[in-house]
Amino acid sequence: MVPLHSAHQAVELVALISLVIMGLSHVVQPGMWVRYFSTLAEQGSNGVVTSVATLQFMPAVVIVALHQVWTGPGIVLTVFGWALLAKCTAALIFPGFGESGLALARRKENAGFIAAGVMLLFVAGASGWALLL
Repeated sequence: MVPLHSAHQAVELVALISLVIMGLSHVVQPGMWVRYFSTLAEQGSNGVVTSVATLQFMPAVVIVALHQVWTGPGIVLTVFGWALLAKCTAALIFPGFGESGLALARRKENAGFIAAGVMLLFVAGASGWALLL
């Protein structure tokens, strides 16, 4: 285990673990995610709140609050956190934006979720690399 010396390293470790699991899940079980997001899309703005509140908002806030690393591989996680927070903010303030995102997820089917999984694994890899430095 890598000894943690700062809050940003703790965030990197949490991101590494959670993003590897979520990324692999997206790659290995994309159909499960298509069905989940299709169900959320059918719920309209309620589905947006469920998606943002259960999957995205808290990780975004934690990354933004505790991981302001702007050099080296750690920048990938910082940028990911800010992008995720922007997406969550837009979806909660403009639910139509969130609804269109859920509908898009349904239209792309497996390929979209596999691509998202690869992106999550990339962010996880950058987080792991940052931990080793």
